[in-house]
Amino acid sequence: MAEAIPPPVTASDTGLPSNVAAGICSIFHLPGGIIFYFIEKKDLFVRHWAIQSIFFGATWIGAFLAISILSGILGHLPGIGLIFGLLFALLWLLVWLGGTILWVIGIIKAFSGQRWEYPITSMLGKRYFPNLS
Repeated sequence: MAEAIPPPVTASDTGLPSNVAAGICSIFHLPGGIIFYFIEKKDLFVRHWAIQSIFFGATWIGAFLAISILSGILGHLPGIGLIFGLLFALLWLLVWLGGTILWVIGIIKAFSGQRWEYPITSMLGKRYFPNLS
């Protein structure tokens, strides 16, 4: 039985196959997305993943910063600071776990050549970059 030959992978402006460039965007979400967004001009698949990576990375970092700031402020309240500290530690863990799972899914989807969108952050990407949706 003959094996099915996969379709050829198009090359991006960087000379990398599209799925590899998209995978690099996903691995290094914020810096990789920014670099490939400005380097890649033709390949909409790579640009899609660059935008997804930028917004996912910025949201993930922003969530950690917000949790850290609120934890630092509310954790020092007399009497209930310990409760806030524990709640924010749990919230930090949940954000980290959820973000890591989404990050790994994004890496797998990008390297496999699938167009996928991160939940919530993809709405921002579509709003600011409607040509890539």
